[in-house]
Amino acid sequence: MDLGNDKGFPPLTRTELSCLRRCAEGRTDQEIGRELELTSSEVASVISVVMLKLRTPNRMAGLAKAGRLGLLATSND
Repeated sequence: MDLGNDKGFPPLTRTELSCLRRCAEGRTDQEIGRELELTSSEVASVISVVMLKLRTPNRMAGLAKAGRLGLLATSND
């Protein structure tokens, strides 16, 4: 699985990818947290780290870039 390190940004962890993909599906931080056994604050922090790694200013821009980079393709999360 390509986690991003050859695309010019730091690699994403499995948790980061799981949160990112669920966010792209329209789930709230609370919903993602319930599924991954995290608090909504932890999910928000994970997503913030992803946005920093992707060098994007917000979730919408991050999700758009993640889509262009092929990071939203589902696998066994």
